[in-house]
Amino acid sequence: MYATLSVARPTALVIHDDGETLDVLTRLFEAAGFEVTTAITGFRAQAHLEGERPIDVVVVPWDAAHPVGGEVYRWSLQRRYDLRDGFVFLAAETPPDFDRLVAGRCLGVPPSQPSEVVRVAAAAATRRRQLDAARDAALEEADATRPTLLLADDEPVLLLAMAELLADAGYAVSRVDSGHGAIQLLEHEDFDAIVTDWNMDDGSGADIYRWIAQVKPWLAERVVFLADEEGDHAATVAPGRPMFRKGADSRTLTTVLREIVRQVRGEPPPF
Repeated sequence: MYATLSVARPTALVIHDDGETLDVLTRLFEAAGFEVTTAITGFRAQAHLEGERPIDVVVVPWDAAHPVGGEVYRWSLQRRYDLRDGFVFLAAETPPDFDRLVAGRCLGVPPSQPSEVVRVAAAAATRRRQLDAARDAALEEADATRPTLLLADDEPVLLLAMAELLADAGYAVSRVDSGHGAIQLLEHEDFDAIVTDWNMDDGSGADIYRWIAQVKPWLAERVVFLADEEGDHAATVAPGRPMFRKGADSRTLTTVLREIVRQVRGEPPPF
């Protein structure tokens, strides 16, 4: 009766406050090849949307008798904006604010046409996956031309903040939370630049530098250190390598990194 979908099964969140209708919709979508998650209230739907399980399409009623669709959609515009075009609404009559809120991104389908509901949902799920694939391909292409940077720090908040800062500065950042984690990556991959905390419990910046000096000495000139305060033996372990105080002067840090990358890639000096 319905064309089933191939490859990885798409996921649908089906919402309805009538248990019998919810059961019918669930069976229809499962027959069409969907993995189905259900919710009988808007609150429960929001819990699913906040979870880690991927969702390709949301099917929910929205008319005068069932305002839950509008409630969930308004919530998604604030909390799950990525799903803004992934809704299919069951609507016997279009609510007054439908066009204003949805703005052509989603469709309302009469609940009396279950085959059309499934068809529209399958098309929405396919479109969403195609857009995600195109976005991922564009990101991969962009990352292929960005300079690579290894960032090591055992302070989670600082690691995240520095990764975002350096990504915004144009680097493809690989994050690790220890010196040993950095060494494991360096065993298999070179980076255009390496930024590491000097003081870490599970392998320090000094440990990373000593390993590089012995195993991959061509990377030694690519290392930059971060520290709360300069280590007593930093100049002895890594003579000449720059060290920056954490949280201070990010502009100078990015300037130093650009010069390192320029030399690694053999680019001419800026005018």
